[in-house]
Amino acid sequence: MRRFPNRTPVPARSALASAFAVAALLASPVASLADGAPADGETASALSYWPAESLAKQRAYESFLDDVPNPERIAKWHVRYAEEPHVAGEPGDRRMIEKLSADLEALGLEVETHRFTAYLPRPVSASLEIVAAGAVTDIDVLRFGDPATELPLALPIKEQELEGDPDTAHPDLFHGWNAYAATGEVTAGVVYVNRGTKEDFERLAELGVDLDGKIALARYGGNFRGYKAKFAQEAGAAGLVIFTDPGDSGYARGDTYPAGGWANGSYIQRGSILTLPYPGDPLTPFEPAHADAERLDPAKVALPEIPVQPIGWGAAFEILRRMDGEPLPEDLRAGWQGGLPLPYRLGGGALRLRLAVEQERRLVETANVLGYLKGETHPDQWVLVGSHHDAWSFGAGDPNAGTMLVQEAARSFAEAAAKGHRPARTMVFAHWGAEEYGIIGSVEWAEARRKDLEKAVAYINLDGAAMGTRFRSSSAPMLKQLVTEVAREIPQAEPDSHGVAGSDSVYDQWVGDGDAPRFGNLGGGSDHVGFYCHLGIPSVGLNAGGSPGVSYHSNYETLGWYRHVVGDDYAGARMLTRMVNRMSARLANGALLPLDPVRYGEDLRGHLADLSERAGDLGHAVEFSRLRAAADVYKEHATETWDALRSAVADGRLQGDALDRANELLLGFEREWLHDPGLPERPWYRNLYAATDPDSGYASWMLPALRWAVERGQLDRVIPTEDIYLAAVDRLELRLTALDELVANAGGAAGAEGSK
Repeated sequence: MRRFPNRTPVPARSALASAFAVAALLASPVASLADGAPADGETASALSYWPAESLAKQRAYESFLDDVPNPERIAKWHVRYAEEPHVAGEPGDRRMIEKLSADLEALGLEVETHRFTAYLPRPVSASLEIVAAGAVTDIDVLRFGDPATELPLALPIKEQELEGDPDTAHPDLFHGWNAYAATGEVTAGVVYVNRGTKEDFERLAELGVDLDGKIALARYGGNFRGYKAKFAQEAGAAGLVIFTDPGDSGYARGDTYPAGGWANGSYIQRGSILTLPYPGDPLTPFEPAHADAERLDPAKVALPEIPVQPIGWGAAFEILRRMDGEPLPEDLRAGWQGGLPLPYRLGGGALRLRLAVEQERRLVETANVLGYLKGETHPDQWVLVGSHHDAWSFGAGDPNAGTMLVQEAARSFAEAAAKGHRPARTMVFAHWGAEEYGIIGSVEWAEARRKDLEKAVAYINLDGAAMGTRFRSSSAPMLKQLVTEVAREIPQAEPDSHGVAGSDSVYDQWVGDGDAPRFGNLGGGSDHVGFYCHLGIPSVGLNAGGSPGVSYHSNYETLGWYRHVVGDDYAGARMLTRMVNRMSARLANGALLPLDPVRYGEDLRGHLADLSERAGDLGHAVEFSRLRAAADVYKEHATETWDALRSAVADGRLQGDALDRANELLLGFEREWLHDPGLPERPWYRNLYAATDPDSGYASWMLPALRWAVERGQLDRVIPTEDIYLAAVDRLELRLTALDELVANAGGAAGAEGSK
């Protein structure tokens, strides 16, 4: 994507003009569309969610929603929400909540400010010093400083202020910190632990490397930072330092900020290190964290017990150049050597660091902010679109590159409603609080609104979504077909010199030279977890990336960085908003819900194959033959049922109460994977189909109860656990059979009517 950092975005057609034009379209019949033929760019399969006579109205509605997203307006949302730091619980966070509430209310939506009280940390002070060292690697690169610097040497723990980006000097910016790190001070030797993964620590144990009382030095990547701390603590380390390696996201990738977009030497990635077996408030698992909630004793909760400090690669170089202990074994060099211009070593030798961290943990009130657009015919069925609103600094990327999309989508639907065209189902536009500390706000709301969410249709997550123009998606199986259909219809955002989108679709770019789009699996790391993994609501994450740089969780996550690196035309943001609008419109208005039950069969087979391969890697021979056979039978049955169901809707045979019943059956498919006792060792996670990886955090475990048996070597649990999965597939089959009966009865009624 070409960048135009000094160009004012080209305004789209005014919303008012669009409103008048499309209002006329909505008010008048469109004869050329009523015959059921696809409109330009529209996929034929998308037509089968409505009777033929309803298609013109839906197309007009979608056309209106396409026209509303405006780069200038999106840019204004972005400036408004990323103008100051807004860490959860801080004054900027309270102002952010007020802005979001006022903005949703101004759009004409019913606003809920859902306040909750969570156990959150706050940084007080920190320092990291080199207090002793032996030999120093003398690298002739002046920017790394003089190797003869006298000790103790204080290392930087906050980003440099940049003259070209005045936001980096904002007085409310914190030093680099990892939330929930223990308060403490330790002076000790150093052991390099690579990525700090479970496998890395196991390899160190095999080599006889002793971490007891040492400070572990890990580089970011490979797993959630919290597991680096957890595994270091379990290995006996007294502290942990985590650094950003330039080989991953620094000068090895390109020019660093501010010349380019990549991590300069003082860039520091902040983030939580909470690794409890449940997300949300640490003290109120399963229950909403209201002000008077009954809470666990913090001393009895498995919070981190060692001090942890993140640093940039400039500070890491000063440590690594003074490490003169054991070199990396030959078999580790390829995977453990990072991007700094010196040999990485396991041991620090004479090197000693002094690490001091002070944080306070306290109960803090913050809030979720939600805007409701009540549905006309099925108000109790909710379509949710959301992103969190808290950030580690300005959050121009994470989360506000998603926050601005939620607001623009809300504006799109609100403008349609103002013209008298409300969705059939209720739209909910959500901004979640305290996500960065452990997916807290969305989980607390989901726990509080569990009953209301029993008929929720889907959740669309937009966490930091618009970071470029290369579309990607992670999705529950039931929403993959909808994402694919809509991606075929929305133009790809590759602007020419005038900011006009190209003719290729999002789908064309997404697939590239492949045969089909590649979906990621939903795992951990964002606000879908409460809806998908706990309540069984089909969920999907949408994003567009590809921009050459990183500002993630740093003080450089400013509007200046975003416009310099991602661009100021907001073409990707408009593209994604159009994707959200069309997907939401079909979920909210579909006479038949566009929740495809077929994909379970195909995906289940793939996950079983992957799990068998993983078992083989661990030395186990597990085939899951019964579940594979059940998946095959299910897929064949689901394909026949889904085709017949869509045909019955499209030709008008299935209507009224029977159609409502069909949608109720579809809403229950994802819930059939819920297992009330929860997963082994993690009862909060109830979805047998997907959960977060308990050893890495961000990744997903598909078929997690079976995966647990394989990973933990509990092979005696494989057969009884497979029985639980077979029972779930049987329940899905019963829903298919009930749908078959509805279609058969609808067909019979039509035939009987026709014979009179």
